[in-house]
Amino acid sequence: MCNLKKIKLEIYLLLIVLAVTLLSTGCARWTGEPGPEPEPGETEYQLQITVQVYGELNTDDGIYYIVLDNNGNSADGPGGEVDDWEDEYYYIQLDDYGFYFTRVEEGSSSIALTDSLISDDDEFQVTISLSDLGEIENSIDFNVVTTDTDNNTYYYLDNYLNIRTTLGSTAEDYSSSSDLEVDEDDFNIIGVIAEIITL
Repeated sequence: MCNLKKIKLEIYLLLIVLAVTLLSTGCARWTGEPGPEPEPGETEYQLQITVQVYGELNTDDGIYYIVLDNNGNSADGPGGEVDDWEDEYYYIQLDDYGFYFTRVEEGSSSIALTDSLISDDDEFQVTISLSDLGEIENSIDFNVVTTDTDNNTYYYLDNYLNIRTTLGSTAEDYSSSSDLEVDEDDFNIIGVIAEIITL
């Protein structure tokens, strides 16, 4: 009989200790203090490219392209012929409908640019999230190409640019007037500046 009372008392005490423990460590306590700040997420790097032409941007008579290759092999970057671009390339197109960003591969859907603007009559700028360019090795090759409305090339960078994907990396190209095609001022590229930034 004593043993039974002793067991009941021990169970009763154990329940009390358990109840006190649960109340003191409950997950919904309000202390009046703000909770901890969430851990900052991984920084999203952006590729910002600015393009300037000799004349004025003319999307009625032509198309402006930026074509990108993310495989990190700077020996095989994109050239100036649209039909020769490989499926894994990405491109931004500026025409009379505005900006369009996608992968070259047929059937690829459009991708949202982080930002885009036409800052002057002769200059435009795009900002691309690096995460939208798929698996990147360690650098990106890119070219700037202008064509007529049938994708016949007017002008492109003879030597495509390469930019590393580390913060602050830059790449640029400038053309002198002696390098330009006659009568194609609106499609002659005179300046390209690229930089890896964060927003």
